Amino acid sequence: MVKKCWLFIIGLLLCSCISAYAVDLKFTGFVADQAGVLSNQSVNDINMMLWDLQKKTGADIAVVTLNSLNGSDVNDVAIQIGREYKLGDKVKNNGVVFLTAVNERKMSIQLGTGLERTVGLNAIENIRDKDILPYYRQEQYENGIFRGAYSLAKAVADSENVTVKTYGNVPPPAGSSGRNDDIPIWAWPFILLGALFRRRGRFNSGSFGGFGGGGGFGGCGCSGSW
Repeated sequence: MVKKCWLFIIGLLLCSCISAYAVDLKFTGFVADQAGVLSNQSVNDINMMLWDLQKKTGADIAVVTLNSLNGSDVNDVAIQIGREYKLGDKVKNNGVVFLTAVNERKMSIQLGTGLERTVGLNAIENIRDKDILPYYRQEQYENGIFRGAYSLAKAVADSENVTVKTYGNVPPPAGSSGRNDDIPIWAWPFILLGALFRRRGRFNSGSFGGFGGGGGFGGCGCSGSW
């Protein structure tokens, strides 16, 4: 009788741990903005960019914001998201999780096993330090997330020798004026006119087939706080 009671208690503890660890996300395309820090336009523009990346490479980048980690480790939660939602192509396992936990002021980037060598740890640490955390320290979460998603998409696209389309106005690296000095002054009016009349596009969730069915994550990633 005592043994059965102990087994029952242990089972309850295990169930409570699993339920606390599980993350129930509501994705709009590639974005699950549970913390509500992104505008509808940014969600659309990020989705259009990541959809283009998926079509060209099979890679999935999940952009997730949470209000709280509820006591869990930010890297563990990011890896769990990658595995549960089966990010990336089934063969390539080229998924990426970009997780931001606003209340704990922590973030994590985790790479699928197929990207561990082609993109690598140094690249995502550089993206964390130059593109994301400087914005987060100013509490400009939308800019940091948009810039981070763009830089991650570009890193994956470069590893497959393709070019990913951008939509909307991608924020410049934090601390940058946003101007590229390699572009001559005379060209700027044409660039501005092109941006004015450019068709931004609208993400069609009905055409989005979901994530690719991969989910192989071995723990190659980085985290940070601000």
